[in-house]
Amino acid sequence: MTGDAGVPPDSLPLLASQEIEVLHIDDDANFADLVATFLEREHDAITVRTETSPRDALAVLDSEESSVDCIVSDYDMPELDGLAVLERVRETYPDLPFVLFTGKGSEEIASEAITAGVTDYLQKSGGTEQYSVLANRIQNAVEGYRAERYMNRGLEAIETAKDGISILNEDGYIEYANAACAEMLGYTREEFTGLHWEVLYHDDDVQYVYDTLLPEARDGGWHGTTTFVRKNGEELDVEHTLSYTADDSLICTLSPQAPTDASTDHLSAKAKGMDEAPVGIVLTDPYQDDNPIIYANDKFTALTGYEQQEVVGRNCRFLQGEETAAEPLEELRTAVDNRDPVTVELRNYRKDGTMFWNRVRVAPVFDDDGDLELFVGFQDDVTERKQNEQQLQSHSARLEALFEHSPDMFAVHDIDGKIRDVNQRLCDELGYTESELVGQYVWDIDPTVDRDRASSFWETLPPNTPHRFEGEFERKDGSTFPIEIHLIRLNLDGEDRFVAMDRDITDQKRRERELVQQNERLDRFTSVVSHDLRNPLQVAKGRLGLLRDDCESPHIDDIDHALERMDSMIADLLTLAQTGEEAMTIETIELSDLAKTCWETLSGTDATLNIDTERTVEADRDQLQQLLTNLLRNAVEHGGPAVTVTIGDTADGFYVADDGVGLPDSAGEQVFDAGYTTADSGTGFGLSIVEEVASRHDWTVTASNGARGGARFEITTA
Repeated sequence: MTGDAGVPPDSLPLLASQEIEVLHIDDDANFADLVATFLEREHDAITVRTETSPRDALAVLDSEESSVDCIVSDYDMPELDGLAVLERVRETYPDLPFVLFTGKGSEEIASEAITAGVTDYLQKSGGTEQYSVLANRIQNAVEGYRAERYMNRGLEAIETAKDGISILNEDGYIEYANAACAEMLGYTREEFTGLHWEVLYHDDDVQYVYDTLLPEARDGGWHGTTTFVRKNGEELDVEHTLSYTADDSLICTLSPQAPTDASTDHLSAKAKGMDEAPVGIVLTDPYQDDNPIIYANDKFTALTGYEQQEVVGRNCRFLQGEETAAEPLEELRTAVDNRDPVTVELRNYRKDGTMFWNRVRVAPVFDDDGDLELFVGFQDDVTERKQNEQQLQSHSARLEALFEHSPDMFAVHDIDGKIRDVNQRLCDELGYTESELVGQYVWDIDPTVDRDRASSFWETLPPNTPHRFEGEFERKDGSTFPIEIHLIRLNLDGEDRFVAMDRDITDQKRRERELVQQNERLDRFTSVVSHDLRNPLQVAKGRLGLLRDDCESPHIDDIDHALERMDSMIADLLTLAQTGEEAMTIETIELSDLAKTCWETLSGTDATLNIDTERTVEADRDQLQQLLTNLLRNAVEHGGPAVTVTIGDTADGFYVADDGVGLPDSAGEQVFDAGYTTADSGTGFGLSIVEEVASRHDWTVTASNGARGGARFEITTA
């Protein structure tokens, strides 16, 4: 469905010059038209199709004739917001470039967009330079997308080839191999990568490769039949091609010959299956003296530390030691004598002397006539599980005391959901006696539990790991209340049990609802400010830029100044509205260092900053930076071009003072009111933000004139 469909691979270098079709989604038709005008002016290859309805845009994308190369979408739109559109697009087109171009920007939206798979994120701003940035990001995203598609096609062809393909560096080590190559030679790809080619040949053949194959490969290529040695020692005859690249890499291609003996292939597959099994496997011969081991797989040698040649020919008892208990050994011997399957757990010892708990499962193998052929033994290291069991047993008394006397509600149920035990607090909260609760099922007291799916869900929970959920309890009288559940899966006396600690969260849920309602109101307000006000402002600024290109007028600069002031007021209003929306991270901050950072943002001023403090404060860094920046900007705007601003200590906080004209006598505390300003270019929100930040930190801020003139703001942090 993309514009580069059908382009042959040899045209890859031309992709950057191909036309780029952009689908732009923005519910503001005037702004969308402005974006299209600038994008097509900025880049001749870009063609913009505009849709003001997200659903219409998705319909365009899904149409057969669609050739969209990139989507540019606003965030705050009716029907679907930008993230919802992104989610719909990613369901069908997981890699199609998607740029979120929005006037409602925040770290939260940016984080959600990145998590959802957005290609790029750009916030709308004043001035026409944003459209150049947008055009460049669209071009970069599309070029990268097209290049990756063609690279992936080539890689996919290599990865899915039935022939084995590998690349060796100039020293003969394997740098890359596809799955077919590693599988032919009996390795995993991880094992195969990094090997030297010499390990794949018999020793007698290595010199022939050096003397004949490699020189011919360097002289134009070599092709023939090669006998390789697989990981398990078997020989493999393949059709073999070698050639060198310009950077001295060796390309090796293997084509397997047709097998001649089906039964041999079957036996090899069985041996390979045992070699790669995730458990230790041994085979023993009951017809030899002492039932010795005749085969051991790699997992067994890794488990015990013994090499295969040290294992074959010995009875499994060489793993036993002084801590090996007699009872499981007797059970094991009896089963072998009776030719019965058996499973035991016992202490065994590795070659280095370390002890481990070994689960041993032994079973007889009979031939087609019913005669005993051999014994197969499966070995697992269960040390961690045994240690967990012992630890649980040692803590059982403390757990029982906690269970009975905890202020939280406790219930224990089995994998089927049947309640096996409860504490008194649960009985008191639900209005039942213990005998009435024990024997009921979890869904009898928690109506949010799906009885048809609960058991399969509990089965997936890993043991000894707590998990948190929310649910709802129903009392005996029919009333309900929300709960927070902390569930852990334990093995208690050999039985699988689920211990649930339940806590009443009625008050928490009420506070959450109140917070959600408050945030919804705030979100509606910021949406109006950022979208319904800022979009028309962006259109006006864009059209003004076009007007400046078309004609000269003394009114243009005045209009531009007014629009910039409106943009500043909207930015301050959004800051004021959103202060407190994000959770604060309190840390220790050097006041002087942060003040220097804030001062650097006030470019184009002849004012002087004097820092007379070494105080540290406990605060949220971002919000304290906002407070200091606003106070410093206020001093520069009202104090005159050569004002000196001083930051110093008070007995219980710090102050920001200037030597300018000071505050009007009638100002009083109204300087912190939203919209109050005495400067022609001021927005009236800067000091309101200062007061809001101080309030969030439980600080107080006061305004006055200093003893020698100038405004002085004191912040009490103690």
